Amino acid sequence: MIELYELRQLAAFADTGTLSEAAEILHLSQPALSRNMKKLEDDLGISLFDRTKNRIELNDNGQYMLELAKKLLVDADSLAAKVRDYDRKSRTIMLGLCAPAPVWFLTPLMTELFPHLSLQTEQDTVEKLLSGLDDNVYQLITLPKKPEGKQYFSKKCGRETLMFALPKGHKYARRKSLSFSDMNGENMLLMPDIGFWSFVMEKMPDSRFLTQNDRFSFNELVQASSLPSFVTNLSEKYRITPSGRICVPISDEEATVTYYLICKAENKKMFSSLFQSI
Repeated sequence: MIELYELRQLAAFADTGTLSEAAEILHLSQPALSRNMKKLEDDLGISLFDRTKNRIELNDNGQYMLELAKKLLVDADSLAAKVRDYDRKSRTIMLGLCAPAPVWFLTPLMTELFPHLSLQTEQDTVEKLLSGLDDNVYQLITLPKKPEGKQYFSKKCGRETLMFALPKGHKYARRKSLSFSDMNGENMLLMPDIGFWSFVMEKMPDSRFLTQNDRFSFNELVQASSLPSFVTNLSEKYRITPSGRICVPISDEEATVTYYLICKAENKKMFSSLFQSI
């Protein structure tokens, strides 16, 4: 029976070129290493080395055995990591997000429905989310549109409407609604990592956008600034938003989105309680 330690010793010998150097690296005596290499040959029933009085080297059989051994050792070394990764995935729901808002209302619901599982979220583009779902990177994703294809099961899970948050003294503060074109050219405060909502910069090409990564710092900046910013009906409900601003709905069709929660059709039963609850 061939043992992994014999393969590791064979690889060490091939890397160093001598039994003495290999034995030193492996913390073995040279005679012990020599015996183990002879045992490997006996187990295989073939010769792996060409031996002369002062030299030992791998023959053709030995070179081929080395190639196979290295592949086996790579698999063996990654075995524990693969098993741990499999265990983690079996206890984790990976949720891919197209925007920040869906996680606000999905997290408490999923935590309640799946208390024995942990939830891990990640935000990405629509294309990468669908690709990740196909490749089992995600078990669930949210998109701002219903995906095509019978391989998916989806259900509406929320609706979000974008608004301009204007200082009270702003010239449009009394308007009942505003379009992107109305505000085009205005300098705006904008949170980064807003997912697909980043298209607002394309809708307002003449505007300059000042961003701030930290949510707390961003809110402080909005509170102290006279520049307009954005909020949504969901950010007002689930997140603390700065006071002293007037929220004016955006009239453009793109400013209101319906979110869909999506899984592979084959996994519909696994998440049936979640889909029934939204």
